[in-house]
Amino acid sequence: MSVTARISPANRVLIALAAGLAGGIGISAFGGPSLFALVSFIEPMGTLWVNAIRMTVIPLVVSLLIVSVASVDVGTVGRIGWRALLTFVALLGASALFTALVAPPLFARLPIDAAATASLGESGRAAVTVATEAVSRLPTFSQWLVELVPTNPIRAAADGTMFPLVIFALLFALASTRTHPDLRQSLVRLFQAISATMLVLVRWIIAVAPLGVFALMLGFAARVGASTVGALGYFVLIVCALLFIQTVVLYPVAVVAGGVSFRDFAAGTFPAQAVACSSRSSLASLPALIEGAEGGLGLPPDIAGFVLPLAVSTFKISSPIAWIAGRSS
Repeated sequence: MSVTARISPANRVLIALAAGLAGGIGISAFGGPSLFALVSFIEPMGTLWVNAIRMTVIPLVVSLLIVSVASVDVGTVGRIGWRALLTFVALLGASALFTALVAPPLFARLPIDAAATASLGESGRAAVTVATEAVSRLPTFSQWLVELVPTNPIRAAADGTMFPLVIFALLFALASTRTHPDLRQSLVRLFQAISATMLVLVRWIIAVAPLGVFALMLGFAARVGASTVGALGYFVLIVCALLFIQTVVLYPVAVVAGGVSFRDFAAGTFPAQAVACSSRSSLASLPALIEGAEGGLGLPPDIAGFVLPLAVSTFKISSPIAWIAGRSS
């Protein structure tokens, strides 16, 4: 057996991630034009890989939700849904409380002065302006509530607006439970075939994850390199540390509440974490999440197919840290 065959898929992704970071930082610090040209050639391969993952997300989410809801009792779906949403709210509240207590004292030490602000230049001030305008365009609660039900689910799928699409898929699946059993069974079999086919495609894409992760991290590290020093470096370091602590704390929560071993949980979730870290997209990590939940953790497909799509569209555990850290700094 070759050395490569003996390395687990999760470890191959970890090696690729570390190699991409190390190579990118080295190129940023010491590389010449030829090496940067090589990075420009390799990085699009990572983008292609992320696009391939995202290509599977919409049909996978819709088919899994419809199969999960239409195949079980409506009361069971309701109980699972409420437990999932309550868990999301509790964890988000804990995340917000943790960040509110820890972040302000840390960011009070942020070494910013007028000269550092001026050194950002026009591009830095433009970025601040764009961010401020984005915040001012945030929808009101009534606008957000109205937009939960899509006027055109096909357009919602094309635009990648996941939460309204999830709402449509759930309503569609619930409506199918009121149709004739033969019709509902035909519908379930159709979407079972779609979800099974998409999962095969996902396995093909996940198989080349080390190449995609390496390409993404190489380009990212080559652009950023060791330039994140001073105030910006301090801010990035604190935010990353808060996110890391939050992730580590979730492990014992999952082990105790989920009844799985620490090792199994870590092995089952790492591929999705590597995808999320390299692509910076929780949505892109959904296929790897489902693979890890069903294959690594042995969760029933109907549970994983219902809760995980709901999670990536509604449960943004990093949001409290991002919002509170941004305001504190």
